[in-house]
Amino acid sequence: MINQILLQIIVFSAIFVNASKSCPKLLEGPSLQFVDSPGRIIEVPNPKPLECRRIFECNVMTSPSESTIYWYKNNNIVHASVARDLTLSSPYHESTAEPVLGISEQRHRICLDSLLAAETNPVEMKCRVQSSCSPRTVVQSDPVVFEPQAKSENSFAHVNHYYKAPLITLISSSRLELAGHFVQLFCNAVGSPKPEITWRVIDNEDDTLSHDLDLYPFIWELGNGNIIIDTTKTTEGSLSLQCTAKNKFGDDVAQSSVILVDGN
Repeated sequence: MINQILLQIIVFSAIFVNASKSCPKLLEGPSLQFVDSPGRIIEVPNPKPLECRRIFECNVMTSPSESTIYWYKNNNIVHASVARDLTLSSPYHESTAEPVLGISEQRHRICLDSLLAAETNPVEMKCRVQSSCSPRTVVQSDPVVFEPQAKSENSFAHVNHYYKAPLITLISSSRLELAGHFVQLFCNAVGSPKPEITWRVIDNEDDTLSHDLDLYPFIWELGNGNIIIDTTKTTEGSLSLQCTAKNKFGDDVAQSSVILVDGN
């Protein structure tokens, strides 16, 4: 009951922040749409112990790069999370009067194992994404129905609620921005113990190689696993990066890219 109350507080707080937030000066205006068929199910082949076996994924293209996502089980919100982009607020954005693109592909994921483990009736899952810039701009996936499995066949019968391998729940798959602006990339993960998140830059000429962020003084790590790139200090037109979430039970890896557009 307490968890449900806390979740409702998060939801209403997100709506209030969204409704009161002033939009940055977006060149193309606010937008939000699904990238592909919403509500994609990922069955992890040969999962390791404590690794998520079934993932529900919703990918969106959004401008600005902020959004709030709600996950529903049988029309009840079971989880909500808010992505906030520091570069769209003072002092980063307000230091320049130039417009920003703020276009980002965000890949949201949630593990279904614990949500489906004890179910004996069909379960309906869906996601709903709300623009942080325009609260009335919302996209929602069609419901995906999961039929209960026989206990002997149920992969979720022995879900461990104490220890879990990492799962990246949000990654900025791609980010498009005008050169000369700050860019924030998201990489959020869950797991128990809490995963450590690290970033590396993929070599432009050999994508099998990657380099430590220490070699790129214009990339700053934030304490929450996200990074900020100061594009005024690089002549690169694009960057490819890799985010890794790791704890003692495993790791999860996702890639991200930044494409800088000449505004002239």
